[in-house]
Order: sequence, then C-alpha cells, then structure tokens
Amino acid sequence: MLLAAAGADAAVKPSLHVITLRPQVVVNGSGFQPSERVQLKLMGHTSSAVAVAASSTGTFRVSLKRPVTLPCGRLVLRAAGSKGSVAVAHIGPAECNPPAINTQ
Repeated sequence: MLLAAAGADAAVKPSLHVITLRPQVVVNGSGFQPSERVQLKLMGHTSSAVAVAASSTGTFRVSLKRPVTLPCGRLVLRAAGSKGSVAVAHIGPAECNPPAINTQ
C-alpha cells in the first residue's frame, strides 16, 4: 500500500509504503523534510505509535506493533512530521478501503 499526501514542500509529497504486516508492521517513509521528526500512529481497535527522525534525504524505515484491526482487517497509518509533512495510508483489503468519492 502506497499513499502520498500534501506536506510542507509541495514539490516532494510524503508517502508511506508498507513492507510487511506480520509479525510487526514495517513501513518505509519518503518525501519528508530532511531530519524531520515524524510521529507515526497505527490505528485499529487498538493502536501503536512510534517516533522517528527522517534521514538527510527525508526517508525512514520503522516497525510498529500490529494493533487489533478494525472490521474487515482494516488499519489506518498516519505520519505527521514536525515540519508540517503528513501522509496517511489505509491498510487492508481493497473492499474495506474504497477509493475516495469527490463530493464537490
């Protein structure tokens, strides 16, 4: 699962890429500001959190404890950086995470 979101630098959008879900959830992040402190929260019925510093190129790899999932095996991962970068990933089967609908 790869998802990008707006960040402090519009030219490079932060993104999260889930590498594995078991036994720990391993995530690569990219597009964050150099040396930015990033708070990650993985949410389901329970949650886990971790903080990491992005590298000089704005990347990181981190593992989080897998929480109890929401119905259908769904999890939500949010990364918020100290310099304004934000990325969100919805993890789970496609039928649990339908594409966003534009209501405008």
